[in-house]
Amino acid sequence: MEFKRVLFLKKEMIKKLNRENMPLTEQEVYSMDALTLAYIGDASWSLFVRKKLIDTGIHHVQILNSLASEMVSAKWQCQILYTLRDQLTERELKVCKRARNAHVHVPKSATVEEYREATAFEGLLGYLRLSGQEERLHTIMLKSLKFLAEEFNSESK
Repeated sequence: MEFKRVLFLKKEMIKKLNRENMPLTEQEVYSMDALTLAYIGDASWSLFVRKKLIDTGIHHVQILNSLASEMVSAKWQCQILYTLRDQLTERELKVCKRARNAHVHVPKSATVEEYREATAFEGLLGYLRLSGQEERLHTIMLKSLKFLAEEFNSESK
């Protein structure tokens, strides 16, 4: 039964990929499943961090991967969200709350609280990306990166 469902979904996806889609409205994005928003937010944050690391001039893949893995970890995403919370709009806070309260499987690499807050952070980024709020997204990601740089700098002292 599951195989037939997957096959059906693949066929539907192919049909939709082959036609022109209208951009989603902000309300449509806001109404999306919070974990879908987090899925896109995770990819957005990971790509942003990896690009910024390459921009530093580091080109050794093992070092890049080690740094990126730490920077996109639930532990750090949780802390980032705590520092940003008072700068978020009411709508952004609602997206975070929905993502934080979504039912997720928590890996052993993070506490339940860290993982839920990280999912909230990713949900926020996904909401901003999909709703076309690129300037706001970039501002939040730059602030997040600045926070990480300051934290990493204070750890190395």
